[in-house]
Amino acid sequence: MAVDSTPPPPTPPTSADKLLPFSITNKVPIQLNLEKHNYTSWSSFFLIHLGSLGLKSHIEKEASSSTPDPEWCKLDDLIKMWILGSLCDSLQEQVVSTPGNAKALWDHLKELFHDNKDARAINLDNELRSIKIGSMTINEYCTKIKSMADRLKNLGSPVSEKNLVIYAVNGLNSRFATIVKIIRHREPLPTFETTRTMLLLEESEQASGSNTYDSSTSSPTVLVASHTSNSKGPSAPYSPSPPCSAHVRHSTA
Repeated sequence: MAVDSTPPPPTPPTSADKLLPFSITNKVPIQLNLEKHNYTSWSSFFLIHLGSLGLKSHIEKEASSSTPDPEWCKLDDLIKMWILGSLCDSLQEQVVSTPGNAKALWDHLKELFHDNKDARAINLDNELRSIKIGSMTINEYCTKIKSMADRLKNLGSPVSEKNLVIYAVNGLNSRFATIVKIIRHREPLPTFETTRTMLLLEESEQASGSNTYDSSTSSPTVLVASHTSNSKGPSAPYSPSPPCSAHVRHSTA
């Protein structure tokens, strides 16, 4: 009797098998980092990614059975790999041994970012209020301010547009005395992006040699943030003294 030597058909790939080649960095472009306070942005990208695959239940609900089916377990382990792969090195080492399923790992990360949230927000807010331009370019300076504001928002302490402008202006040095005076007398104050554009233009004009100021001194004017309601208003801006008039030589007879 002839023996059928035809090999059995291959096992069709499971959902987890189809997802394995995906790189999480292409779907979640933010690396979670405790120092950057970027949990809100990171989790938003991750939830969108899982939602597009119909897998959000893995981090939102407990397993429906004490003995989940193998396919569910494979998908859950894959999500844990994605989560760990989107963390910075130090955070990855901190949570890699978290026991349980993907939801347990997700909840652990959420708790880490919400511990001492108010204390971290206070420290970051103080840093933003006292920021100085120093040797930074305007682009570097404004980018740093915006980044700090975004981190405060992630900590549940958003900064108003008006205060962002005030902090930016107060941290400038005397090179920008003229443009600060213009910004200060705008009613209402310009937006932060408009302020950035005005400062970039001023910086460009200075680079072309049209303005020369001593950059070692501190801000030419100080605006008062909107939370100080009992203030009588911002002080008058410092204005550099005009150059002395040249002596005129009188011709002699």
